[in-house]
Amino acid sequence: MSETLTPLSLNEICFYFTRAAVGAGAPFGIGEDFAEASKSLAYLGFDPAQAAVPALRGLSCGLSGTSLSLRSEGDAVRVGSPDAPILSALYAGPAVADRLSIEAGCGRERHLRLDDTDQPLLIVGAITAAGIDSARIALSWPLRNGRRAMVELNGGIATIAGLYAGDIVSLEPAPVDIVLNGSSPEMSPADAVVLKLAEGRSKSVRHGVDVDEVARSTVLAFFDKCLVPATDRSRDAGAGAGLTDND
Repeated sequence: MSETLTPLSLNEICFYFTRAAVGAGAPFGIGEDFAEASKSLAYLGFDPAQAAVPALRGLSCGLSGTSLSLRSEGDAVRVGSPDAPILSALYAGPAVADRLSIEAGCGRERHLRLDDTDQPLLIVGAITAAGIDSARIALSWPLRNGRRAMVELNGGIATIAGLYAGDIVSLEPAPVDIVLNGSSPEMSPADAVVLKLAEGRSKSVRHGVDVDEVARSTVLAFFDKCLVPATDRSRDAGAGAGLTDND
């Protein structure tokens, strides 16, 4: 982590992160979901730029799988990728959030187990962004320091244990366990941090979101890849502003 922080507004995160995902090879719709997940991480006190970098790199290099497979495994649903050993959080996050939204609406209990995922925090962000307030959702995954990261979302309240903002740079691909309305690992009260999502969003609106400058530059490098050159050829192909009312 660099010592230089740069504030971004929520609108800037939406604009740059959506297009950074496109620059990494994702469709625009996935990019929009990625930006919403990134904003939600900011509400939880995490640097969305640092969280974004490994997922963007994994997708761009073809190391992270974009095809998802779901299969029953005991009392759990196993989520994996048939085309890569690591799941892309940009793709898995929205899919898992949609599945949980449907299951929560039916009042069900469910256990999802994701194979190694390039950025587990983005799964947290995607589910947070889905706003599933009528259910308790617990997520956990192992950290390389031997601890286990745990996040519980319940009615607009997030409880986080075993994971700190400074840990983002050391996060590695990891399997993620998600429990909907069921029993989950107990958090140590001394270790847990309780946050109100509405307060986190209000703070981000008022003051912006401080992001690491190096991570921000990496996100913008992916953003630049989705731009087209300012040439007559690109303009003739439809790039840029329209020149007549019929364009």
